[in-house]
Amino acid sequence: MKIWIIGGTKDSRNILNEILKIGENDIIVSTATEYGGKLLENVAKNKNVHVISEKLNVLQIEEMILEKNIDLIIDASHPYAQNISNTVISMVSYLNERVTQEKKVKYIRFERKMVDYGNKNIFKFQDLQEIIKFLRQFENKTILSTLGSNTLAEIKEVGEKNRLFVRILPTTSSIQNAEELGYLPKNIIAMQGPFSKNMNVVMLQDLKIDYLITKESGETGGELQKVKACQECGVTILAIKRPVLDYGTVFNTIEELMRYLVKL
Repeated sequence: MKIWIIGGTKDSRNILNEILKIGENDIIVSTATEYGGKLLENVAKNKNVHVISEKLNVLQIEEMILEKNIDLIIDASHPYAQNISNTVISMVSYLNERVTQEKKVKYIRFERKMVDYGNKNIFKFQDLQEIIKFLRQFENKTILSTLGSNTLAEIKEVGEKNRLFVRILPTTSSIQNAEELGYLPKNIIAMQGPFSKNMNVVMLQDLKIDYLITKESGETGGELQKVKACQECGVTILAIKRPVLDYGTVFNTIEELMRYLVKL
């Protein structure tokens, strides 16, 4: 069977490792960044695995599905990478309308379990702009953004009236981006996660954080540890709601996914 795993998450790497245990499948794993590809360097040495580390456009997606004769697509992309998910879902639908039943490409989604935030010190928003608008009412608050480097430009205004810290990956491009946007080194936390609850607690207490900005990324992404740390420290969580897409067949555990695969 020829499988394409849409990766870039810890989940996708775990799924890949499990699939390699069950037989000789040809597997393509794609990530949108070189960093994601580097995390797959060891497993990429396997003769049955091919890693692609770039953002794929519509034509590249169609070409890969057809030329590589993909049988199954496992979408294990980040919950907020809805663009790639929407594009692949549409492409699979388009291609499947033009072939017989036995040649149709199967698409399945792996979706991380949601974290229970409780109902204390938690506000949820549709997007980052809503959070920024909410924070405009405050002055002299200490805020930690854990959204990464892609939102640095958008969120910078929060630091005009408040003390803003940003937690980003310790890569040259991320740090350089932050510095070019005017972030001071003392406000940049360049560290690789996921972080334990205790690590988060130390950070929240040391920086005297009032608000933590995050996404409903799910348990695997370190979200549970962040939530528990905020609850212990009395920090208010500002969370961007997870996008809701019609994925079709969805699995929330790798065990469920593997039971499905062995039956194919």
